Amino acid sequence: MRILIAEDDRIIGDGLNRSLRQTGYAVDWVTNGIDADNALTTGTYDLVILDIGLPRMSGLDVLRRLRA
Repeated sequence: MRILIAEDDRIIGDGLNRSLRQTGYAVDWVTNGIDADNALTTGTYDLVILDIGLPRMSGLDVLRRLRA
């Protein structure tokens, strides 16, 4: 299973990233909305953990673009 974490808080992102990788998941971690949008348009993910308050593009805008 491939997971995208879109989280700008380093402590939260690092904790999620480490925990999911230790469990055996393939994880990509981005820290802003533009990078999240790019990752979702160029890659395939089974799950997205999306922070709503991302810099550069809000998580809600990323979600809207993904659903469009």
